[in-house]
Amino acid sequence: MSSFGAWSEVGKLRVVLLHQPGIEHRRTLPWNKDALLFDDILDVEEARPQHKQFSQTLSSHGVEVLFLADLLKDICRDSPARREVFREVLGDIVPPDGVEPYDLISGFPRTWQAEPPVEWEPLPNLYFMRDPAFAVPGAIVISHPFWPARRREARLVAAVLKRHPRFEGAVVYDGILADPAARIEGGDVLVADEQNVIIGVGERTNDAGAAHLARFLFEKTSVRRVLKLHIPAKREFMHLDTIMTFVDRRRLLTMPYLWDRPEVYARIATRAKRQCERLSFTYHGPDPESFAKSTWLEVWTPEGLQKRYDDEMRGLEDYGVIDAGRTITVAGSSDQFPTSEDHAVEALREQWNDAANTLAVKPGQVVSYSSNDRTIRALENAGVEVLAIPGSELVRGRGGARCMSMPLLRDAS
Repeated sequence: MSSFGAWSEVGKLRVVLLHQPGIEHRRTLPWNKDALLFDDILDVEEARPQHKQFSQTLSSHGVEVLFLADLLKDICRDSPARREVFREVLGDIVPPDGVEPYDLISGFPRTWQAEPPVEWEPLPNLYFMRDPAFAVPGAIVISHPFWPARRREARLVAAVLKRHPRFEGAVVYDGILADPAARIEGGDVLVADEQNVIIGVGERTNDAGAAHLARFLFEKTSVRRVLKLHIPAKREFMHLDTIMTFVDRRRLLTMPYLWDRPEVYARIATRAKRQCERLSFTYHGPDPESFAKSTWLEVWTPEGLQKRYDDEMRGLEDYGVIDAGRTITVAGSSDQFPTSEDHAVEALREQWNDAANTLAVKPGQVVSYSSNDRTIRALENAGVEVLAIPGSELVRGRGGARCMSMPLLRDAS
């Protein structure tokens, strides 16, 4: 059996892979940030110490922290190995002499030139290590990212995991990356337990990607059930883990009303759209009509589709993935707000700062950004310990603690 893998979402976290923001963010400009999938420009000098506190928080709670840049440097110690890694990651691009391993992350050329003969883009999204690859029971799966700006990340992580002696004996599967029809990212994959995996199908992961992963899981792992959770294909819900994460055994933190009363969000979108029109501004939010029957759950086994649920939480309860009545909602409980819309608005505000994107260190103990006050209080009132970290700069890339981490070894829950 592979020495690496994740057998749950909340079991004791043993080994994690991180990447600290670096030079690549100095090459992200107001003029190219959208193409690089960023909403804002990071202050790197502030983001780095925030990320360091994140890694130190994990280390102080018994997690072995590995850094991708260190592993990359290890596998590029001699020229032949370096050439092989560059060829695998860059494809048809032939790098010039004198390139350094970190150039694969920071982009090339290193300084501005009028017409550089060789050029490739920086990877500012790489500090969101969850997406290029993800662990499942007994294996690590290489993703096939939706946007071209992130596909080199997957090839880079694959090169490191396949070559570094630290991962000798690990099962590293890259078949989805080679599938031209499939798209899947780690933020859409939640390992509920050894036999149940939830896959979000939305903006970044398509049905073909989910189906490919399901075939691999059924053939090569202990997983016997794949729960395909269809979510709105919108940037506001770019990954399943931006709206739902496990915080304890069979216990979720998720957005309120999204699953059972999506019309609440439709009303908010309608009002926001009218406000933009009154101000002569183009509305960029979700179409109010997109919330009508925008989510559903499919239960798949090796024998095929078993059942479909329009009540997604009921489906997860029926299969023992979550316990009834124990789900925690972002921004707190509904009885704290005068209306459902007021609750959902506050939840959307905190979700923009990744309140739902927690990382479990062990059952009932999670890492979250300290700015999400209402959600942290809701978690603590429910008996979940929160290890709060600063994230005012880190969150500018639209990702939280789960997004920033790639568990390589996690116990069953």
